[in-house]
Amino acid sequence: MQATSDNPLAHVFELESRSFKRGVAFGLAGALLVHVAGAAQAARLSHGIGAWAVDMRVDIEKYLARIYDIEMVNAPPPPPPPAPTETAPEPKAPPPKEAPRPTPHEAPRAAPAQAGKILTQEPTPDEPVDLTGMGFVTGTAETYAGGVTSNAGTSPTAVRNTKAGPDGVPGGTGSAAPAPKQNLSRAAGPGTGEWDCRFPPEADTDQIDFEKVPIVVTVAPDGTPREVKVLKDPGHGFGRAARQCALAQRLTPALDSEGRPVLSTTPPFFVRFTR
Repeated sequence: MQATSDNPLAHVFELESRSFKRGVAFGLAGALLVHVAGAAQAARLSHGIGAWAVDMRVDIEKYLARIYDIEMVNAPPPPPPPAPTETAPEPKAPPPKEAPRPTPHEAPRAAPAQAGKILTQEPTPDEPVDLTGMGFVTGTAETYAGGVTSNAGTSPTAVRNTKAGPDGVPGGTGSAAPAPKQNLSRAAGPGTGEWDCRFPPEADTDQIDFEKVPIVVTVAPDGTPREVKVLKDPGHGFGRAARQCALAQRLTPALDSEGRPVLSTTPPFFVRFTR
């Protein structure tokens, strides 16, 4: 023992001894057993905690379900469903209007009888004329026909119809006024045919494929253009080409109220160039 304590390397040499190795083996085995026992205990505890958590969840669900059932019992009854809304009836189509019945043709009223000239002495210019109590219907006819008479009457026979009027016809028996005179007037126009106007050379150079030019044309009664006025010249030779094209057309002349052709100017219209 004294020799061992005196040797500073004695403890190092003891690491190779059998007793030391046996002690290390026992220590490792004990540590391993302790760890295995701790792991088993931890597994058992975790299993128990998991089962406890499952049981707790089931209990909570039952508790909440019980509260929910109580609230549903004490809650006021749900309101009744809304009554079905009545759809508004579709509006009925109005009954077809009865076509107006044609009025029967009524005979024209009679023209009053003509009035003749009265042969009387020409009054003296200086003498006053007294016509008190005297009245004569005078006209331009040679004789009086009799009956209803007017200074503008045209009937050569006596007229007994009290509805006779200056717009009547001789021999008429009704009371209808003559139909109003039809107005046959119309404005001059460019006509109904197609205008084939040539593109100006400037448009070919500038590569223009469409243009329109506003013009007015004075049209003679026979439909020939008298004068062409360009209202707005777009340039590139289109104003000149539109005027030349219009002068070569046959237009629609204007008519007066009697339907007779007259000299007139058209409303503004466009000459279109398209290719």
